[in-house]
Amino acid sequence: MIGRCLGQMDGDRGLYANRLVLAHDLEPNLGAVLKTALDAVVVMRFDGTIAGWNEVAAETFGWTFDEVRDRPMSEFIIPPRYREAHERGLVHHLATGEGPVLNTRFEIEALHRDGHEIPIELSITSTTQFGEVVFLGFLRDISEQRAAAQRQALLVAELNHRAKNLLAVVSGIAHMTLSGSGTLDEFETAFIGRLQSLDQAHEILTAASWEKAAIGKLAATLLKPYIADGRAVIAGPEVMLGPRQFISLGMVLHELITNGVRFGALSTLRNRLSLSWTECEDEVAIEWVEACHRPVSPPARQGLGTQMITLGVRHELKGESEHDWRPDGLTFRLRFKRI
Repeated sequence: MIGRCLGQMDGDRGLYANRLVLAHDLEPNLGAVLKTALDAVVVMRFDGTIAGWNEVAAETFGWTFDEVRDRPMSEFIIPPRYREAHERGLVHHLATGEGPVLNTRFEIEALHRDGHEIPIELSITSTTQFGEVVFLGFLRDISEQRAAAQRQALLVAELNHRAKNLLAVVSGIAHMTLSGSGTLDEFETAFIGRLQSLDQAHEILTAASWEKAAIGKLAATLLKPYIADGRAVIAGPEVMLGPRQFISLGMVLHELITNGVRFGALSTLRNRLSLSWTECEDEVAIEWVEACHRPVSPPARQGLGTQMITLGVRHELKGESEHDWRPDGLTFRLRFKRI
């Protein structure tokens, strides 16, 4: 590995045989460097054998110094694909004194004892401070940094994906609200209400790290004022939904609430609403039951709210729903597979 970075020329390893020094001859002078360094330190002679190896190197690569002492470094921490270049590089540096990456930092892979590769940051210097010319390799395990960078890249990609999805949802809400509004005031009221419900669903998901969130939390948030004054009750087990289904269900509930406030059980304190849900083998069943103190009748035509519910159920939740109009109110049933 160190040799690979010093040059790329073939030669005879016998050229530097007269420079060999036993590891223990270097140890008195190397001791301070090896013991105090925070990084793994590997000391290599011109013949490619190991003359020094600190405790951090032992922890990082799984070999003790006694196991690697005076043996070729290529047998231990250099991945097979780099070994030939390592040998050529040693010879080239001896012949020319050149090494393109001496005294610089760069990233490469090293080999652990168990066979897996470790990404490292490597810096190489040559010195005569210890009685002969040796190479000092300072190696830092950057596995955590690599993993953090990968997580960050995934997070950025996920945030970008969510932002695009959110813009598409908002655009769709705006288009459908505009098409169903008779005046600008009607559009503003309906659009702001839908955005507020969308925002509430997003806040719950954010608190749950955008993984999964509970239907009960969503229902309690959207129906909070009506639960507080006794018009609404909710009940059901803890059923967790992923972000897409959670937001879609939030929009469906918003439309039911809006219709209930305008025409149904949430229009007066005398009426009652019951929202319940169950789950069986990943199928979620939701029942919305309105009980009104005066007779109600089905609408003469399908309004925008009903259209948005139908679209949300079919296209986002991939489920089925039905409206059952009774003389004293409405029962809405929804079924979908949890994914």
